[in-house]
Amino acid sequence: MATQQEIQDSINQIVTGANYPANSMRPLLTSMLDFSSAGQTLVFPGLVANNTTMEDTTLILEYGVNVIITSTATDFACRLPVPTTGKRITVVNNSLMTVSLFPDYNAGPTGYLIGRINNGAPGAPAIIPPDGRAYDFICIENPLPGAWVWSPPATGQYDSGEITATTTSSAFSVNIAASGPTFAAERSGSASATALAYNGLNQPLVWPSGTPLALPNSNWYVGFRPSVAWNAIIKIKVYTNIVYDQISGDPPAAAIFENSCTNWYAPGTTSPNLNGSAQGPGGAGSFGPNFTALQNIIPGSGTPGVTPNIGDPGTAWGEITGTWSAWGLSQIGDVFLSTDGTYDYWFTRVISLYLKPQVVGVVKFRFFIEYI
Repeated sequence: MATQQEIQDSINQIVTGANYPANSMRPLLTSMLDFSSAGQTLVFPGLVANNTTMEDTTLILEYGVNVIITSTATDFACRLPVPTTGKRITVVNNSLMTVSLFPDYNAGPTGYLIGRINNGAPGAPAIIPPDGRAYDFICIENPLPGAWVWSPPATGQYDSGEITATTTSSAFSVNIAASGPTFAAERSGSASATALAYNGLNQPLVWPSGTPLALPNSNWYVGFRPSVAWNAIIKIKVYTNIVYDQISGDPPAAAIFENSCTNWYAPGTTSPNLNGSAQGPGGAGSFGPNFTALQNIIPGSGTPGVTPNIGDPGTAWGEITGTWSAWGLSQIGDVFLSTDGTYDYWFTRVISLYLKPQVVGVVKFRFFIEYI
């Protein structure tokens, strides 16, 4: 079968007015038909996401297969092309963190015309996980703005179970650090030590560091990670038994904090050869928005303080949404990055939830993490 370039060369001879023999037309047309029916498509490799919003990204994908190799915490956006009903693009994310793919965005006579994906809100992006799989986006409506459909990856959910901790202070600086019902304690501070993720392949999935002492507990922390790494966190929901004074009091707040470290292992072993935190990504700190207020209220009323149960009338709950990334990766757990033949290069991220109850009493809460 003729290549695309060979077909183009033959067409160029006709366009330029060369003496193209009539008996060559049939082979040319046959070649064009064969090429069209063979299902060949253009591949755009080596793409780099840039900026963070629909308005400022300059990476506009093409109809064909788009292979994104770089996405970072500050450059993770791209955009769908001008919509044409019935046409399809394919996106492969070969980077180390999620990519936000925004719908088409164009200026119209009455303002900006913004497309939709899966009948979502205008301008809401599709989140492409860093899993190296091909995701198809099909335009089902144009002209501008366009409507697109795709099949997103399945969403999983982590359920912490009901957590109980007794608080002794309502100060904003005091937190409850928790991974689940077994490990939760009041403490001050909100970050953990890099050692928590060092030698991650050999650490337990839920990792307490000693027994929590009396406040301030500044050196006590807890972390957890899944047995199979998550590609990214997309939403966190937190429910409590806390009723707060909506006039004069502050609502409780919550955040996810992460602890990460790179590690080298000899191929075929799980014995650590080098703590790679100095050579690659790793550290500790806030993962995603830093302490989001839980300002939603379960219908009903209650006396400020705590109630017997999570979700009682008047109790606070909230959601944290967005794209989580730190150190250039969005995965949670143990992630194989590469090998040089001498060492296998792994990244481990451990996380924990911190609640600022700002109330004294027996605090109960439960959190759900949605992930892809």
